Amino acid sequence: QSMKTSVLLLACTAPLCSLAFSTTHLPSRVPAQSTVGCFRERPCPPTFLTSLTATAEDECKAVGRRAALGAAALAVFGGVSSPPPAAAAGGETFEKMKLDDAALAKAVEKDIVENQFMVTGKLTRGLYDEKCMFTDEIDTYALDKWIEGTQLLFQNDYSHIDLDGPVAVTSEKVEFRFKERLQFNIPLVPLKCPLSGKLVLTRGADGLFTNYKETWDEPVWKVLLSLRP
Repeated sequence: QSMKTSVLLLACTAPLCSLAFSTTHLPSRVPAQSTVGCFRERPCPPTFLTSLTATAEDECKAVGRRAALGAAALAVFGGVSSPPPAAAAGGETFEKMKLDDAALAKAVEKDIVENQFMVTGKLTRGLYDEKCMFTDEIDTYALDKWIEGTQLLFQNDYSHIDLDGPVAVTSEKVEFRFKERLQFNIPLVPLKCPLSGKLVLTRGADGLFTNYKETWDEPVWKVLLSLRP
């Protein structure tokens, strides 16, 4: 019965949230025939849908890590990959950190426990190469897109991540297991789901993270069916 309820919920909300997550503008002007038979433009009267789309676009234009999951739950597989930026958004520069293994483990643990970075996007940027790519079970994202999208989609009072075991560090990678409870900041339908898995952060020759690889314990379809309001 719970599965039927979940499927029904997704089916009913798909059209609305497809619109909410769309990055395509609805036409704000429509052609109107003039008195001389030519077409001219006249403003399209505002509607609930156009207002919703305008608001949703501002919030979702930088959809990043696992944003595609929220969209997929509502029949919209978004999350288009973007090329790695040459510099951080806005031209900021970040001093890169070269830590020994023990200090690196503590820094990553702080990002997990204190910064809640996988649901807030608040990571220690000095640990990452600016061309680091972030991959989950859905898609791959550039650094800035992952940060912005994670903040927009998951940062709220409900979403939370717990470290599920030690942070293991080698010269090649950092690895740990995690458990999350997520709430998607979807307009009108804030769906929730649990998620657990493993994260591997690959290190480059300079010790910085060059790749973020997230693997989930459950297949995507099971995660989707676990979504609840």
